Amino acid sequence: MSDFPFSIPRTVVAQTPPFSYKQTAANDSIVCEQWTTGSGNEEKIEKLSGLLIKPNSGSQKVLLQLHLLGEWSLNSFACSVSFKRVVDGVETWLDTHDETGLGNKKPCNAVFGVVSLPADVNSTPETLSVILVDEPNTTKEVTYDVYLLNASKTAPATSSTFKLNRTMDDIDDANRERGISTFTAECKG
Repeated sequence: MSDFPFSIPRTVVAQTPPFSYKQTAANDSIVCEQWTTGSGNEEKIEKLSGLLIKPNSGSQKVLLQLHLLGEWSLNSFACSVSFKRVVDGVETWLDTHDETGLGNKKPCNAVFGVVSLPADVNSTPETLSVILVDEPNTTKEVTYDVYLLNASKTAPATSSTFKLNRTMDDIDDANRERGISTFTAECKG
């Protein structure tokens, strides 16, 4: 008889942490109205939203990674991305949307890198890459959505269009890139 509380030899089956992703080469055109506090003018990126994952334990963290490629028609420096978590129909922004005292400051999880002069809105795509650790504290299925925000105040425009995975104009030219955007979720811990 062994002093061990289990038999020897023992086989332990490693449990793979849940992983999920959405990847798209779609060339969607997303119009974003000017965002102001409380306006609700966030625009969901449908092709990357609805990412599902089910943590194995309530203490697991969810590592979110997003790489986004596209071009804004106006003022990419005023545009950003925010994540939203949905569990059992309860929506939670993963940025500072609900923070007291935010005032007119724009909540966001990441901003677009400015890659050229603001006047070049035809052939120079912007990129955004972000990593965020979420703590959903649940073993229920979690849905993650990605939203665009446009806080540009350039008159007379009140909106800016984001061309997902492409440049603003779509002529057949080597300087008009096409790409792929990816959103991943992986449980850790």
